Order: sequence, then C-alpha cells, then structure tokens
Amino acid sequence: MLAAVVLALSMAALAEAVPAEATEAPAEAVEAPAERSSWLSEAFEKVGEWKWYTVAVLVALAAFALFMTVGAKRARWNARELASAAMCIAIAFALSSIRLFRAAQGGSITLVSMLPLILYSMAFGPIKGIIVGCAYGLLQLIQDPYVIHPVQLLVDYPLAFAAVSLCCLAKLTKLPARWQLLIAVPLGYFGRFAMSVLSGVVFFAEYAGEEGALLYSVGYNLSYLGPEALLCAALALVPGVYKLVDAMRKRP
Repeated sequence: MLAAVVLALSMAALAEAVPAEATEAPAEAVEAPAERSSWLSEAFEKVGEWKWYTVAVLVALAAFALFMTVGAKRARWNARELASAAMCIAIAFALSSIRLFRAAQGGSITLVSMLPLILYSMAFGPIKGIIVGCAYGLLQLIQDPYVIHPVQLLVDYPLAFAAVSLCCLAKLTKLPARWQLLIAVPLGYFGRFAMSVLSGVVFFAEYAGEEGALLYSVGYNLSYLGPEALLCAALALVPGVYKLVDAMRKRP
C-alpha cells in the first residue's frame, strides 16, 4: 500500500513538473516534419538539463517501494505501520503544497507539513521515522527542487527530513503524552534545521557576503522554519492532537 502511494505521488509530481512546451507540438510541425524532429531534440535537451536528478529519485523511490513491499516481514513492518506510513506521507505531501511563504534560495513556510512525520516517528520509533522521512524527502525533491550539487540534494531532501526523527528524544522524558508532543515538535524541526544550516554553510556561502556563511545560513533557515515550527507547536497544543500517536500505534 505504501509502495503504491509513494510511486503514484512521485509520478503525479513528475507529470506536473514537465514544461508545457515539451508536451505540445507547434502547429507548423504538421506541415514541416524536419522542424518536428528539431523541436523534439530541443525538448529532450531541456529535460536533460534540469531533470537529471528526477531519474535518480524515481529509481530510489522504486527501490524503496520494493524494499517496503518485499522486505516488510524481514524489516518487521506490519500492515498497520505500513498503512500509517502511507497516510502520514500523503498528508504531509498535501500540506506541503499549501505555502504561506517561499524563500528565494529554497525553503518555504508550509501548513505544518512536518507534523505527520513527527507523529509517525513518535508512534513507531526513530528507525521507521528515518525511513519514512527519507521517502517524504524524495517526494519533496520532485515537487519543489532546488539543486546545485548531488551532495546538497541528499542533505537538503532525504537527510533533512530523516533528521525529523530527532523528535523521538521527547519520549525519554517522563512527561504526559501531550507535553511530549509539544517537546517533539521543536526537536523535529531542529533536526531539519541543522541539516539545512549545514547545507547553507557548505553550498550557499556565496550568498553570505560579509555576514559570514554560518550566521547567514542560521538566519536564512530560521526565517521560514521558525514560523512554521511555531504554527506546528500551536497545533500540537490543540486538545486531542497528541492522541493521534496512540491511535496509530494501537491495534483495533
């Protein structure tokens, strides 16, 4: 089930990402076959210029889907965990499409899109949370890519969202479940924030100027992750939201 949802979302996002001019042939192509072949060549060149990473992502998603489908028993994933993972990824992906603000060099304030990932990690633990975070990060790469280097791709997408599982540290406290979730939210956002700062220092230092790469990266990533973390924490305080953790984990 998770495999079908992940692959369906990735193919839908890929279909939206292909430029309109690559799907519609010009009218004069009917009268001039030679121009048609020239247009096709240019279209394939354009796709090759900025979609090289999409192929890698689709291969990774296919491998992930195969692992989740064939190796579910070996990895000790039961049907409830797989269904919850599919649901959380789909909800997070849908919420990420609602952007309240978009930063110039990537990153945006979304409608608490990381909350489903935090809830899943709190329900099933950090290992499964890391895997689900990686899958979600790959989908984000197709939906809203900002790539300048292969290593930056890994840090800003699969690794950044895998780091959200840092929220599981909140389970080490002896606090009630409601306050555990409230602590888990900033921890989860801090995991993603740390990866984003690392990416900014290494790959986007040219934008820092005299400010310094570290200070610039911290300020830039706080500009969108900070407000979103506050929105997510506010939603975590709504009565009953913390019960979703137990609702996913408990069997009917």
